[in-house]
Order: sequence, then structure tokens, then C-alpha cells
Amino acid sequence: MIDKIVWTSDGSRDSLDALNYAVNLARIFGSEIVGLYVIPDYFEVPTLDEFPSTELDLLASWIKEKESKGSDRLKSIAEDLSSRGIKFSTRITQGVPYLKIIETAEELNADLIVMGKGRAEEKNILGATALKVIRRSRIPVLVAKMDKSKAEIKRILIPSDIYNIRSRDLELALDFSKDMGAELFSLNVVVTGEGKYPPEVIERMRGNAYDKLTQTLDDEGLGKLIEPVVTTSKNAWMGIVDFVKEKDVDLIFMNSYQGGKFRREEFIGSVAERVVQEASCPVITVKPL
Repeated sequence: MIDKIVWTSDGSRDSLDALNYAVNLARIFGSEIVGLYVIPDYFEVPTLDEFPSTELDLLASWIKEKESKGSDRLKSIAEDLSSRGIKFSTRITQGVPYLKIIETAEELNADLIVMGKGRAEEKNILGATALKVIRRSRIPVLVAKMDKSKAEIKRILIPSDIYNIRSRDLELALDFSKDMGAELFSLNVVVTGEGKYPPEVIERMRGNAYDKLTQTLDDEGLGKLIEPVVTTSKNAWMGIVDFVKEKDVDLIFMNSYQGGKFRREEFIGSVAERVVQEASCPVITVKPL
């Protein structure tokens, strides 16, 4: 199922954490990992003509040095992983990072892009490159988090729409859970907003949603494969994030948005974006077909 993984390397701590997940998946699925390093383009091509030749020489020297360091880093990783029986190849390119990541993954027919969140450890915010890759990539994207020191995956969560269970994220999660022997949870969040509903009303709402989710899973023949869960929260992303912490979930699968004919190609829903930013575990975002 996962034959080829593109792992994006920039030498940062979180990209190395992401590599741990790529390696774990490669072991399970027998995948090849392609380590990709993109040297950023900082200047538009027309602008280069305005620089003196000496500054252009410095820029060329800088690019050459970055390429050399990136090559050495990937070569060292390749040697280490090869000694452990992991298929690992490297690629170095230059350009706009998020575009090159997507372009390379598509060119290689990759099944998964694995990357770090791209910001300082103390900040729970996605970097621009990670966010742009999620928005544009048709290939599923796993964004790793440093909060999780181990890359083992024992519990997988799918936030579910009780009226549209059979979605692309669910199909991928089913394959993952089968090969990993992981528990699979289907979570529906009953959104209460800021309304001060009586406890008995909230419980009735939760119970009705649970009955509907359970029936839907049974109708799809998934009742024995997925554990249905319903929780209540003032908004959807908080309900998902809180459940992840409570159950110590290791991986989330979710569509980058809920579909719809008016969605743009470069789009990520507000719930998916906040979950990727705030969840304590990695998230694999999947663009709906």
C-alpha cells in the first residue's frame, strides 16, 4: 500500500523526528524512502540581473555549500538506514520548497509525504511550507510532531461524518490499522457551541449521534473493525484534540476538507488546519477525491 515515501529534509530537529515515522512505516510496508532536500530560491530570476557579478558569485557559492551540506547529511542517513535494511535514496533540488516537494512526490509516484511541522519546538504552529504542501498536495501528507518521542502507532483516530463514513481518509486508515495491528477509532464530535444546554439535552444529543454512528458503521460492515466514539465540545477541532490526549492516540487520519464542488484546489478546512496545528500526535491529511 505504501510503496514509496518522500521525506523532506532540512536538517532541523523536527524533520529528523519525521524521519522516525517514515522509517517505522517503511519497516511495516516494505517501502522505499526518498530523502528530499530543497535548496530555497530566494531571488526571482529577473532580479538576478540587477546584482553585481561579485554578489552573484557569492550566491552561487552559497548554493553550492548548501548542496554539499545537504548531500553529506543525506548520504550519512542513507548509509545508516541501509545498514538497518531500509531502502533509502536521495534527491537534491532547488526552487520554491513546497512546490518542489509536491512536484517531486508526484514525479516519483509517491504514496505519502512525510515532513516536520517546520517551526520552533516551543510553538504549536505549522510552518508556511508544511501548510502549503497540505493545501496543494493530492498525495497524503503526514506532519510529524516532536511531542511524540516514539514513532510506534497503536491507536488511530478518524474524525467521522456520520452521514458520510466511506471517505478516502477512512479507506487509508483501514489499511494502516490492518498492517499495523492498531486500534481504530471513529470519532464524531457533537458541537454545542457556546450554548448553555442542560446536561440531559447534551447527553441525549450525544446518545443519538452514537446510535447513528454505530448503525452506520454496522451498515457498512465496519462494526467489528472500528470502535465508534462520540464526544461533545464547543467546536469540532477541540473535541478531536481533547480525545487524542485522553486516549493517547498515535495517529490521526482526516480529509483536508469535507469536499464540496466549491472548494478550491489550494484549500484546507478550518477544522483540519487547527487539528494539524494543535494535536499532540502526527496527522495524515488526505485530499478528498
